[in-house]
Order: sequence, then C-alpha cells, then structure tokens
Amino acid sequence: MEGGEVRELPVIDIRLAKGSTRPALVKQLKDALTTVGFIYLAGVDGFDEVELLRLTRWFFSLPMESRMKISKKCFNSNCDFEYRGYFPVIPGAISHKEGFEIGAVQDQPQNPPNCIAAKFLNEPNQWPTDPFGDTAFNEYFKTWMETYHHNMTEASLELLRLISEGFDAPSEFFTSLFTPTHLSTLRLIRYPPRHDPPESARDGDYVIQTAEHKDSVMITLLATFKEYPGLQVRWTDDSLMDVPHRPGHLVVNIGSLLAAISGGTLKATSHRIVDVCGERFSVPYFLEPRYDANINQCLPGGTPALCDDPGHKVYYGPWVFEKITKFAEYKDLITRVGNGGVAVV
Repeated sequence: MEGGEVRELPVIDIRLAKGSTRPALVKQLKDALTTVGFIYLAGVDGFDEVELLRLTRWFFSLPMESRMKISKKCFNSNCDFEYRGYFPVIPGAISHKEGFEIGAVQDQPQNPPNCIAAKFLNEPNQWPTDPFGDTAFNEYFKTWMETYHHNMTEASLELLRLISEGFDAPSEFFTSLFTPTHLSTLRLIRYPPRHDPPESARDGDYVIQTAEHKDSVMITLLATFKEYPGLQVRWTDDSLMDVPHRPGHLVVNIGSLLAAISGGTLKATSHRIVDVCGERFSVPYFLEPRYDANINQCLPGGTPALCDDPGHKVYYGPWVFEKITKFAEYKDLITRVGNGGVAVV
C-alpha cells in the first residue's frame, strides 16, 4: 500500500443485477472497469471451482499419447484439427504451458464465411478418451465442460449488458455480435515446473510462465485456484500486483477489443503469470464474437478506435486471426491459411 491506496481488486456480485440493486451495480462495475480493468466476480451460476480443478487435473494426467491424439495439426501431423484441441509445452519459449481449448457447442450446422480461416476457427470440439475405457466418464467430462462454457457465456453477456447500461446504451447493444454463434474459447491450462528457464524467461527473481500481455478479446473470466498463485496485474501506478485466489470468485478483465469499442474508457490491463509454486493450473474463458461480426462499433460518448471511418466494417475473424498467429500455439495457422484466406466474402 502506498499513500493510503488500497491495492486490491474491486469485488462485483453479479446476483445484484436482479431487481432494485441493478443501477448501483451498473455504476460500481463501470467505476471498476474504467480504472483498474480487473475485478473479482461473485455469484456466477454454475461456477464450481472444486469440480473444475478436479477435471482439469484429470485431463492433464492423461498419457501424453492420449493428449496428442486430440492435438492440433501443427503439433501432430496425423491430426485433422487446426484450432481446437490440445497444445503441448513449446520448448525454449518464454511462455511455458500446455493447454486444451474448447469452443461453444454447435447445436446446428455451421455456415461460416467462405474462407479457410473461418472454417478453422469454427471447428467442432475434440474430446479426450479415458485410458481405462470409462465411456461414462468421457461423456461426463464432455457434458460438464460444455455446460461450464455455456454458463461462462451467459455470465459474460450479462456483464456486457451491465456495461452497456453504464454507457447509457441499450442493454442488448452487443448481443448481435454473438448470434447465432460465437468463437468464445474455454482453455484448460497447466504450467509445468521449469527448473532451468532461459534468461528470456527471467525478470529479476521471477521466472515468467506467461509474458506480460493484454487479452485481445471482449472479456476474460478466469478461474484460479487456492493452491496455485502466480497471477500479477499491472496496477494503476504501473507496478505489478499479486492477485490472490478468492474462493467462489472468478477474476474478470477487459480485453483490448472491448476497450477499443469503448473508445478507451474501459481499461484493458496488462498482466502476466509467474512461477511461485512449481506446477500450476488455471482455466480462462475468453468471450469472442462470431467470425463475421462487425466489431467497428463504439459505445456512446467514445471515439471509434478500430477504424476512422465509422461506416467501414471491421470483421472479428480477420482482426483476431492477425493477433493469434503471433502466439506460438497458433504459429502455423498463417501458413496453412495462405494469402487471402481470412477475408469475409
């Protein structure tokens, strides 16, 4: 604490969005997201951190052979999937993690824009198989994760409604960006211990597991766990602050896309993961529009940040594709798509 400032994330209880407490919650949320850009979120339906951690541990306890069967083509040439599924630790990289990525349930046949990148990003999900042949558990894992993805989507969209109201915009200002489908991603992450990190992964006494960055999406809902600290947020005074686990709460932050749509009023805050406990698990959910959603929007009172021409359409798919192909786990996508393979036609 410096100069009497309390250095802790604001706490928002989404249950207060119902009834007469909603206007006060709208103001509280806007105040938090225009200063820090990070909050603790309580009261989310379907958030069970105990079961989420159990299932995440189960997935990463599977033999590597089993995980690689549902990997991405750039990590296993025998796989047909490009975007969804498992990715292993990339040796020598600053980022030191493995993950499993899950998209939204596709209840009806998809009709993405006629370009290669849209087909990749709209891939169906892959699912692991229990090595002991427990088909009931296979189905349980799949159903549980699909339900969790849905619950995080609903919570995120309610946050967007509250944010919209804070800018005196209609509650459903953002809704059309996410219908009839969307590209939102649930990512199970394991950070393995790293006993001999490269110099590029050191910052003084800290060992970096994920380099400092801002999320590119609309909103991130992050499940952390008591046994696994390591999240640090860039505070308003430009220092890094540890974010401890808070039981029953998600950690929520604004992505650079939503910050841009707000004209910079909402803060997309830099954050990183450091190694303080050896092995670590966490589960972020990233709220993302559909591929051909026009994201050249601006909340009332703001200035468009994605394009000077408010009438020009900026599609989410090509916009995010350019960003994600800078990350190692998506490094080969750009070569597989080729020139002109991202445009909405």
